[in-house]
Amino acid sequence: MLTEEQRAAFEEGGYLRLPAMLPADLLARLRALFDMLLDPEDTAGKVVLEQGGRRLVTNLEVLCNKGNLACLELLGYPPLLELAQAICGPDFFLIQEFAVIKHGGDGVPVLWHQDMVHGRTGACFTLGIYLDDAAEGDGALQVVPGSHTSGRKICDLMHEPNIEVPMRAGDWLMHDMMLAHASGPAEVNPLRRVIYFEFLSAAHALGEAIYSRELIERRTRLLFAATRLHQMRNPGTPPFRHGRSSPDPGDEDKSIEAIVEEVYSAPINARPSAYCIMGTSVFSDALDARS
Repeated sequence: MLTEEQRAAFEEGGYLRLPAMLPADLLARLRALFDMLLDPEDTAGKVVLEQGGRRLVTNLEVLCNKGNLACLELLGYPPLLELAQAICGPDFFLIQEFAVIKHGGDGVPVLWHQDMVHGRTGACFTLGIYLDDAAEGDGALQVVPGSHTSGRKICDLMHEPNIEVPMRAGDWLMHDMMLAHASGPAEVNPLRRVIYFEFLSAAHALGEAIYSRELIERRTRLLFAATRLHQMRNPGTPPFRHGRSSPDPGDEDKSIEAIVEEVYSAPINARPSAYCIMGTSVFSDALDARS
């Protein structure tokens, strides 16, 4: 999936842009899903901003069980799963999925933060899937290269030299979960929608007591359901081959909808991100702080 040069660049800088990774038909299904999810009248799992007579959805959580299931199909996309396996190992799993939406002129930034502070006994990363362009100076991600291995707190890292990473619709941007990053408001582009998937390995999560085995197995089941859905919708493409068995063999006899319902029947309680707020490093839930 990654060349040796790309892998080295990711490990050194903590981030990597992968251009034009989304098939056009899947991008269209994801945009159609967001057309539905950006309804501000339905506030479940959303942050809704009221501004100048407008109600704007700025954050979404729990995406893989929504609407046309395009996010679940995205999770089952073989190149995406190959990337996760290449970085995290064969016991990789998705801990959470969410989206950050910027509306042109809303004036809402994403504050400096690290997605998850941990002991670095394993590799983990966040993958941003862009449904719209993000130009330099107009809501593009800002990163502090190399900050993921510094061991310093976010309030120190945010003052280090940073660069912007402009993106195009269909691009992917992967970054280490401890990379310091932020983004300014969008002013020109009317809409900037980004889906985020967070991956880590079971051995890492268990070894550092980040997540329970039960939660890991539940979220791993989601990967197998996603693989099935992608293959059903794209029968002419080679499927991703998991190097392990599903944690629940009985899922083979269940519908994808039933599996997804069981997976989401209990909360995730993801480890909070580290933000710098008024000069103090604090840990905050991503859905609240990224608004």
